[in-house]
Amino acid sequence: MANSPTEYELVAQGQYYSQYGLFDKAMDCFNRAILENDNFAPAYYYRGMTYRNLGDLTQAIDDYSTAITVEPDYPVAFYARGVIYRYQEKFDKAIRDYDQAIALEPDDGDFFYARGVAHASLKNYELAIKDFLESIRLNPLLSNSFYNLGIANRDLGRIIEATEYYSRAIDLRPDDADYRYARGNALSDQGEYQAALEDYNEAILLVPTFANAYYNRGIALRNLALPEHAIKDFDQALKLAPAFANLYRNRGSASFDLGDTKGAIQDFSKALTLDSSMPELYIARGRAYAKIRDPNQATEDCNKAISLNPNYSQAYRLRGETYLTMGCISLGEADIGKADWLDNQREGTS
Repeated sequence: MANSPTEYELVAQGQYYSQYGLFDKAMDCFNRAILENDNFAPAYYYRGMTYRNLGDLTQAIDDYSTAITVEPDYPVAFYARGVIYRYQEKFDKAIRDYDQAIALEPDDGDFFYARGVAHASLKNYELAIKDFLESIRLNPLLSNSFYNLGIANRDLGRIIEATEYYSRAIDLRPDDADYRYARGNALSDQGEYQAALEDYNEAILLVPTFANAYYNRGIALRNLALPEHAIKDFDQALKLAPAFANLYRNRGSASFDLGDTKGAIQDFSKALTLDSSMPELYIARGRAYAKIRDPNQATEDCNKAISLNPNYSQAYRLRGETYLTMGCISLGEADIGKADWLDNQREGTS
């Protein structure tokens, strides 16, 4: 009579089935391993992995926790539980688990990388940067660490450093559309629109449905004085993803550049239905109304912009210029004077 498989053999069989997506068979193996030895931590750990693959995160956490109870010095169980906590946006819990994993196994770059992502999610960027750098010291091929260093530095306003880190990520993984897109954004931040365009082009070649790449390429094209091409990209972004206010705002601005004032007004109005809290949108539409000689609508939009931001000099200037075209000289001069004063105040404090 053949001997029954041991808990080690059952876990090995379960891992084999998991590799091929046969999760029901894998689960059966891990359950049998636990019946064979209910103090065998790897059985709980790998069953937790299977639950995670099946989308049952609560059961996965329970199994990782049991694995830790059975074997308190099990670093990957802490790491795996931290991954789920991070996915659930329980970042403080995730960091505590990553701390434990690192204390038990301080030479694993993945543990530092994961903790860095959790710190970055809490906007603790300096701690995140420290972890990403340590992960790279341990494993110089971790391209995502370079990529996330780029994100953290860009959020801190260190655009040149961010660009350099994105470039190093691209060197390691040149066919990653997210890396190309991120570097394109950093280049755009620096006014390097032609170079940004090349990265957006590459991102779109890699992922033709990359809506944000079309959107940001459209912005770069408009900044390169190519509004007609910009509009095509904004149109494509609208086809691929839900509309948002700035998408209509930027398409409206490109239409205004082309002289399509009515089209611009339509887009600015659509943008305002999605977000009526941006005074800049009212001024953009107000300028368009002023261009088609509709001073009443232009002044109304200026009034709305001022109600949202009483120190918005452009709103006073446009309203003043519009009053002058209406023959309201004193009102116009007062508004332009107010705009000049606000601009001088801003320059004096900058």
